[in-house]
Amino acid sequence: MPWQHTPVKDFPALSFLLVLLVGACGACGGASTTTTGPTPPEPGEGPVAGAPPVSAVPLPELPSGEAPPPERTAPTIASVADGEQALDNGFYAELRAALPNLQGAELLQMRFNLATGEYDAVSSAQVPEAMEDEAALLRAEAHMARGRLDDAEAILEPLAEAPNGFRAQMLLGRLLGRRGRSVEARNALMGVIRAYNDERIRNQADGLAYVAMAAAQLGAVRDANDAFGESLRAQADRIETLLASARLFLAKYDAGQAEENVRDALQKNPHHAEALALMARVRIDQSFNFAAAEDLAARALETNPNCVAAHVINAGLSLRDLAFDEANAHLDRALAVDSNDLEALSVRAAVRFLQDDDEGYREARREVLSRHRTFSRFYAIVGEFAEWEHRYPDLVEMAREAITLNSRDATALAALGLNQLRMGDEEAGLQALHDAWRRDRYNVRVYNTLNLYDEVIPQQYSTFDSGPFIFRFHNDERAMLERYVPRTLERAYADMVRRYGFTPEGPVRVELFAEPQHFAVRTTGLPNLGVQGVCFGKVFTALSPRGGPFNWGQIDWHELAHVFHIQLSRNRVPRWFTEGLAEYETNIARADWRRELDHHLWRSLDGDRLPPLRLMNRAFTRARSTMSVIVAYYASTQIVRYIAEEHGFDKIVAMLRAWGAGKTSPEVVQDVLSMSIDELDAAFRASERQRLSARSRDFSVDFEAYAELEPHAEAAAAAPQDAAKVAAHAAALLVSGDAEGAKARAEEALQLSAAEPIARLVLARLAESPAEAEAHVQAVIDGGRDGYDLRLLLARSALGREDRAAATAALEAAVAIDADRTEGWQGLREVARQGQDAALLRRALTELVRIGEHDRESHAELFRLVVEASDWQAAEALAESGIFVDPNNAEMHRLSARTHLEQGRARDGLFAADSALIAEGEGSGAGQSHLLRATALGRLGQNAEARQAAEAAVQADSSLRAQADAILQAL
Repeated sequence: MPWQHTPVKDFPALSFLLVLLVGACGACGGASTTTTGPTPPEPGEGPVAGAPPVSAVPLPELPSGEAPPPERTAPTIASVADGEQALDNGFYAELRAALPNLQGAELLQMRFNLATGEYDAVSSAQVPEAMEDEAALLRAEAHMARGRLDDAEAILEPLAEAPNGFRAQMLLGRLLGRRGRSVEARNALMGVIRAYNDERIRNQADGLAYVAMAAAQLGAVRDANDAFGESLRAQADRIETLLASARLFLAKYDAGQAEENVRDALQKNPHHAEALALMARVRIDQSFNFAAAEDLAARALETNPNCVAAHVINAGLSLRDLAFDEANAHLDRALAVDSNDLEALSVRAAVRFLQDDDEGYREARREVLSRHRTFSRFYAIVGEFAEWEHRYPDLVEMAREAITLNSRDATALAALGLNQLRMGDEEAGLQALHDAWRRDRYNVRVYNTLNLYDEVIPQQYSTFDSGPFIFRFHNDERAMLERYVPRTLERAYADMVRRYGFTPEGPVRVELFAEPQHFAVRTTGLPNLGVQGVCFGKVFTALSPRGGPFNWGQIDWHELAHVFHIQLSRNRVPRWFTEGLAEYETNIARADWRRELDHHLWRSLDGDRLPPLRLMNRAFTRARSTMSVIVAYYASTQIVRYIAEEHGFDKIVAMLRAWGAGKTSPEVVQDVLSMSIDELDAAFRASERQRLSARSRDFSVDFEAYAELEPHAEAAAAAPQDAAKVAAHAAALLVSGDAEGAKARAEEALQLSAAEPIARLVLARLAESPAEAEAHVQAVIDGGRDGYDLRLLLARSALGREDRAAATAALEAAVAIDADRTEGWQGLREVARQGQDAALLRRALTELVRIGEHDRESHAELFRLVVEASDWQAAEALAESGIFVDPNNAEMHRLSARTHLEQGRARDGLFAADSALIAEGEGSGAGQSHLLRATALGRLGQNAEARQAAEAAVQADSSLRAQADAILQAL
């Protein structure tokens, strides 16, 4: 009988779990990953028949940083009540100016100082005796913020004895819990719970919030959630309640509900430092949006320069970049405020761990545990960064150590189980997850993973061994995948063993999932994952061909390469290097697996947006658009290619081994390549600039460079007669969504200089008719600038007025400028279809297949064309690549079978015809597949089998009788 999971019906934030595998999550941060899919649209994306005018051309993707707070009308502050409202709403500058003029504002001044991080002023504040109890609570909070726990405890203990000392009891329980004195903490917190049970707390938003906070700390998740709900019904915009509730949701992996609560808090007070820091954490947990987290932390520190949480977030961001000195500097700032902050001290230990400073790590751990001897969360904090650097064996050991510290730590048990699964130890991993679930029925990652293994995998997937691998395929796909995946990966494995001089510890588990949600849950425990493959060192998971329209061969080859990189480097290879090297492996495996992104790399180099090599991980972590991430992959690939071509592949292997020996990236480069990492960076950039130098003549407007409005507005205001600066301001307004303002500023720029190209292109995008757009674009070209984007815009305009000849000319000019981008060829394909131009159609499709290694539609269409034209050499190449692009397409297999038979390769033809039958079953094309089998079998001398195949063809489709008889007569 399958293990039964208890549904979490009464916890609203987790109600989505009642339907397995539904929800939201970001990409897996710790694993090496593969991303694929179509390149995001560029300006002037491919024209189509009846295309709209240029004004409909989409802008490039905007940066993913957090939006600035909205402008608000400043209040008038004439009384303490006005001041309290201003404080609640975050009008800090206005309140600071008004406070000296307010009578009886001593407590308000203390609350203001607490909100803005002036903790020492709070601690030393003097107030009238009537205000003393409330002031004492504020002083205790200030002491806690500074880590002066003895002072805070001395204040809180007597206050907690008061009949209505609920806040003091909650704060005292929090303080004692922070010190590891769990029994005393429980006693303090139970005072709040008893007050609720005795109905001394009823319908008061603050008291109910204290009940919820106490319940959450005591581990009563359902009760805490209920009490938070009651508190928010009493006062929906109480910020402390919203943030405490958000932390509970975040702890249970419901980042979506946490985001809602924090967003509500920030709607009331957009400058609340604690809320901003918590939203930064949400952004990291939700989608690894480090650029947004960086923006939010900066805003938090503007309000409160002593916000420890924001400093710790910044430290974590730097640590993910392996910028150790930078991370330590942020931690120094945090610990200067609160030398006892357990999270900051734990992140300090994570720095030492990733530096392979064993003694430093042990000392940092002692620092934490001396303050809280059972603080098992220490290992979860360190593990967050260890996972990012794919230290999976270490994560298993950390989870075990956490359980040794605190046997009731369900989070540690969950981490143990999930990471044992990632290491391929399913029996132990599932046992740990069952134990975790018995202790915590609100961990969604555990719930989802156990449901997958209990309810989905046994019924829908099967496992088998082949060579050095253990494969897991969906039952409906196994027959097809078993024909192609093992032989492909065994070939890749043998080649890599030879070139790396290394045999990975095995067996290597390869798990291909037919449903994206199955893949995501197997990989992260959460149901959405924005990648196609993830490697954990001995296990890699990926989507199967049914999981999405992509090239499975490229994905799986890439992930297998990570197995070698991670193991050879002892899980210490930097992300930029392993991603670049895995991409390089697919490049040298097949020419049609290469990305064509020189245009975007040139933009990044020319705009000085590519981080220096010593901080290359930052190209991934601080990327502000999807294209920026794709460029990070491509740039990393080109760096690895440069090293391999200039220094030899043996140096690549030596670099992996050097990282495995615990050396830093600068040390690895210096020791292996005999040059500094900065010298390597400079040499690479010089080489790429020379290789890409012709692209400097391809004029385009890089709208990503105009993502920040304020600097361009200031520059234009300082130089109102400078047409270029006014035009740049117009472009920034366009990117920010202010079309009316962009148009006005662009027209001003043209009054200053009629040839100003950026202003012309802004107006072209905003044009109300094709003719108007074309006039602006043509003016740029007539002014001596030409480019791919300009020609695409002309093509769209021409199609808008149904001038196919002009559109074709513009598109031909575009692909002559840059043949490696898809939009021009997509446009030519559509023009060719409209004009029934077979030669142009084939040419466009050939280029689209070359560029788009995941483009199933173009591949199938081209394959049909070349077979119809009896171009068997071209058909052979497409037959081979078709296996990787769309193996479940029966027609592709039939075309392959026909191609092989025409080339005299009957055995290959038979194999392809068999694949067609597997793909289609007994569908409408089954008769043709049986005929192809009959022909192949006859040529192989297997006459009896050929006759059976011919008869099967007729049974599937009686109209094939004549063709079947011809085959039988030939036998």
